Amino acid sequence: MSIQWKWMIRLSVFLLFLGVCGLLLSGTTYAASKDAFAEGQVNQLAQISRVFGKITDMDGFPLKDANVNIKMYTFENSEIATKTIKTNSKGEYNFETTLSEGIRINISTVAKGYLDTNKNYISYYLIPGETREFNFSLYEPATVVGKITDQSGKPVVGAVIKVTTVSQSVKTDKDGNYAITGINPYSAPDIVVSVDADGYVPYTKYLFLYTAGVTEKLNITLQEAAKVSGLVQDEQGRPVAGATVSINNLKMITDKQGKYSMDRLSPGISIISVEADGYINQTIRVTLVKGPNNTFDFFLKSNVDKTPPVTKYALVPLTEISNGKQYINGFNFKLKATDEVKGSGLKMTQYRINGGEWITFTVPIKIYAPDVKTVEYFSTDVAGNQEKINKMDFVNGKFEGAGSYPY
Repeated sequence: MSIQWKWMIRLSVFLLFLGVCGLLLSGTTYAASKDAFAEGQVNQLAQISRVFGKITDMDGFPLKDANVNIKMYTFENSEIATKTIKTNSKGEYNFETTLSEGIRINISTVAKGYLDTNKNYISYYLIPGETREFNFSLYEPATVVGKITDQSGKPVVGAVIKVTTVSQSVKTDKDGNYAITGINPYSAPDIVVSVDADGYVPYTKYLFLYTAGVTEKLNITLQEAAKVSGLVQDEQGRPVAGATVSINNLKMITDKQGKYSMDRLSPGISIISVEADGYINQTIRVTLVKGPNNTFDFFLKSNVDKTPPVTKYALVPLTEISNGKQYINGFNFKLKATDEVKGSGLKMTQYRINGGEWITFTVPIKIYAPDVKTVEYFSTDVAGNQEKINKMDFVNGKFEGAGSYPY
């Protein structure tokens, strides 16, 4: 073999060796760069995110030791963690967390003596490496103060005061003074103040508070109440238990001895009504005075009325003139009901047209033949006896009932 061929073989082997080395070197470099890239990605995703801010009152003064509650959620709304931070002397708070992906945070602020309103909350989507400031201005509650006295100017001790939006009530002290706070005018600007005290008429007052932190003075004079009591008996002097006694829309039930009593009523003219099954209702008009000296006894008559009332009708023609002639085009329909001489008395008369709803008859009605096919009516007495339905059938010219009365 010639020297030339030997050198050509050696050169080929050398070039092959260089190619293999280059390939191995490039693979190592790629792997190293890949690892470095992955490490860079991890470092880039896991970053510190920060939320900070300041809590003040409405005048801008910092609130120390206010609670800042931070709840963290995934994008799918699963709770991750909860953290509570207290503000420093400057009202500042600071929260840091390491994130590799975005989360939703809910921030709520609570401070003793301040209202819990929608101004105390915020929800935000926080991303890795983000720094965000959230400041809060908390509202102070409104307060109502005053003194409660009777009509002679004497303080009312132990009166219970309740105010809208405040869950707890307060009582007046030995001097009749009271103070109730925690009122949230933003949730209900029409504040209702109610006062309840033994021996006095319940008191209610509407206040319009539109500003947080305001102190409203409200002195109240309570009216001394009337107490009503009595006994409900039958004609033989036996107690009527379970009777309903109504005084100015307030109701109570008599006990086994037929006794009733009702307190904290306004003095003055009142209506007292008594109802009981099997008895005729009784109603009286009275004048109530302050204190317990209001005793009214009732003797109920047995309801022996078994006869229903009788209802009669009158049809007064309604006329019109056409072509110089007078025609009847309808009727003025009237009803008159009577009960027997010793009956319980008429309660009401009802009618309906063309099978519609029953209507209480109070005044005459106009009916026209093309529109009205049937008219039905009946009456009921106080004892509950109901008359058989009277029916006028204008289509078929039939009538069922007690007849007419002259007009």
